[in-house]
Formats: sequence, C-alpha cells, structure tokens
Amino acid sequence: MHQVHLPHKSYQLPSRWNELNSDQVIKAAYLSSQNLDPIQLAKLLFLVITRSLPWWQRYRLQFFYLFQANTSERGDLIFLTRSFSEFTDFTAQKLKKIRGKYVPNITWYGPNSSLANCTLWEYIKSEQYFMKYIQTKDEKWLNLLIAVIYRPSRPDYDAEMHEDIRVPLLDSTVQARAVLVAKLPLPQRIAILMWFDGCRSFIIKSFPPIFKKEESSSKQDQRNGGKHTSGSWLDMITSLAANMSQFTEIANTNLTIALTDISFRIRQQAKSATKNK
Repeated sequence: MHQVHLPHKSYQLPSRWNELNSDQVIKAAYLSSQNLDPIQLAKLLFLVITRSLPWWQRYRLQFFYLFQANTSERGDLIFLTRSFSEFTDFTAQKLKKIRGKYVPNITWYGPNSSLANCTLWEYIKSEQYFMKYIQTKDEKWLNLLIAVIYRPSRPDYDAEMHEDIRVPLLDSTVQARAVLVAKLPLPQRIAILMWFDGCRSFIIKSFPPIFKKEESSSKQDQRNGGKHTSGSWLDMITSLAANMSQFTEIANTNLTIALTDISFRIRQQAKSATKNK
C-alpha cells in the first residue's frame, strides 16, 4: 500500500492490482480501453485508486490533489500510479459474481483467485477464446471466454462437499450464455479479461516445462495467420489417458493438479532421454 501524508492526516492507497476493489478494477479497465496518453491515464488512475478510501477521506484527498497541491506535489501523487505498471501481477478474484443486463434473475459465479478451482478442460477452452480475442479484438470471443469461466451455481452446492459453487462446464451451454454476457457493460468484461490474463501469466510462470512448448506453438500459430488450436493440450491429455472414460476424467481434473502431473511427466521424460543419450 502507498502512504500519502497531508498535514494532520495520512492516507493508505492501493499500490498493486490485487489491492484494488471491484469498483476500482472496472474503472481502471475502462480507462485502459480509452485512447489516453500516459500522463492523462496516470492522472485519472490516481482518482480511481482514491476510491478505496471512506468518502470523507476521498473527498479531502481529491480536493487537495485538484485544487491545493502545487505542481511538484501533484507530480508526486501521480507518480504513485507507476507501481501498477511495474508490478503487474493480478490474480485476486474481484468480480466473484456478475449479473446479465435485463436478466436480473440470473447470476453467474466466477472461478476463485488464480483460477484455483478451474478444471483442465475449462482452462483449455478459455485459453482458446482468449487467444482468438487477442488476435482479432472481436468481442464475440471475449463473451465466449467469460461464458466459459462464469456459470450459474449448482442447486445442490454444499461448501463442505464441493470445491466449486459453479455448475460443471457443458460446452453446449456456452453459446447461449455468451449471448447474455454480451449485454454486460464492456468495462466489466474488460476487467474480467485483465484478471484472466493475470491468472494466465501466473500459471505460465508456475509451470515452465509445459508452457515452454506452448510459447513456441503460439509463435507458429501467428505465422499461420493467427490460427490457434489446442492440439498440444489435447496431446498431453491423450498421453495420460488409456481410454475415452479416462480422457473425460482427466479433462475434468482440477487445473493445478493436472498441470502438476503433466509437469512431472515431462521432467521424467527429459531425465529418461538424458540417460539414454
């Protein structure tokens, strides 16, 4: 947290993405989607990070920033926002629940922080849509990504029995949910995209034996006109499964457990190859 000191009062402001609340994340996402120069963005972002303060403290600090601070003091306050570009880790779940516009009786729940309760197949599908959105900027892929990871709650949910409040992922339901997701405000959808990207970066760093191959295949995808497939993922799952029932079981395995197992197998294969040489 940043410490801001004014006469007779100190203020604590967020210094990292994980320290923002949901309102701040959405507003920061809105700013990021606008064509603002870096200085304008920093000025507005400072006002966004003050929104975590109680209203009387927020108004006092904003009044000082807008009307009382000299050029040097205002520059120091704006400089605080630099930490968000220096420390880009963003894995904390800030939008656990979302509602579709004009469908008030529907609530969707998102994954836990760092995608901790996602399945392997869920990640594969969301990764596909993420890459297609990044390559095309077509909102339909963003809507599909959100429709995969945000789902209704299961009717028999019991916190002591179930790891995930969401209903299991069914591919046949994703398209219909994406139509409703499209009615959500764009800043909210961009905020979810930013969070997913942060979780994705965390996973890539956590499992380098797997994603070293994914990085090279992504470059090949770009050379092939931006087409992206999950072939390497499917190859990895297939190598673990002896029959179709096992294929389904592995695809529905917790993401962290599955990637840990795959990483172990890759390291074992590498050791065996070294010994054979």
